[in-house]
Amino acid sequence: MAVVSDLELEYTPSSRAGGSAAPFVADYQARSAAAAARFEGSVESFSAGGRLVRPGPDSPLLVFIHGGYWQALSAADSMYLAPGAVAAGWSFAAVEYTIAPGGTLAQMVGECATALAHLAQRGPWNRVVLAGHSAGAHLAAMVAVSAVAPIRIDRLVLISGVFDLRPLVHTTVNEPLGLDLAAAAALSPALLPLDAIPDTVVAWAENDTDSFKAQSHVMAARLRLAGATVVELESLARHHFDIVDDLVDPTCSLGAAALSSPHHGGSS
Repeated sequence: MAVVSDLELEYTPSSRAGGSAAPFVADYQARSAAAAARFEGSVESFSAGGRLVRPGPDSPLLVFIHGGYWQALSAADSMYLAPGAVAAGWSFAAVEYTIAPGGTLAQMVGECATALAHLAQRGPWNRVVLAGHSAGAHLAAMVAVSAVAPIRIDRLVLISGVFDLRPLVHTTVNEPLGLDLAAAAALSPALLPLDAIPDTVVAWAENDTDSFKAQSHVMAARLRLAGATVVELESLARHHFDIVDDLVDPTCSLGAAALSSPHHGGSS
């Protein structure tokens, strides 16, 4: 039997959530299919596969970049969040990007930026929140630290993300990504210069691994050092795969922090 290293376990989110991501992926997909049926006829496409639902012309916009370790899931599989967002009065956009091994990480970052530029053209939006989960949190952070933001981002929400990719080079996660240490560092938002970062919520699940929690703490500290207003929070009784549901629930701490008006937040 192969020996699984501590590092491999730390960067395997399902190690704290039943041992397999498959049931949670299936749940995302089933709920997304139901949401797509519910919104049939009102879902707009944008930027090579993105999905947009808007309840009205003046609604704020929640943009979501999905996880899947850059090698699974899609915008279509992210529609399960749309009903909650719309119920809270938000338009909801799920970003599509080319997952590995078909797409490189640099390509994914570029595609997410292009998607945001397309959404900017669909506006004007009175408020924009950019949120990412897991690998999507990494991509959202990379887009937000780019020199020219493709859309005005009022708040950045980073959920259970990986922001320093160097540890992943030594895990099986890297097999479809093909990163060496230099490339991993160049694509790590926690190591890049930060400038003009919007108010940010950095969140993780109580049952995330210690390494995922540490990644969030390090990114939050870097953002504060760059002058951003940062809210850090832990979602209790949640794990890596179900914390994302809290994003569109204004009655829980993550949803309240993510969807509140821009001036309600503060450092914590």
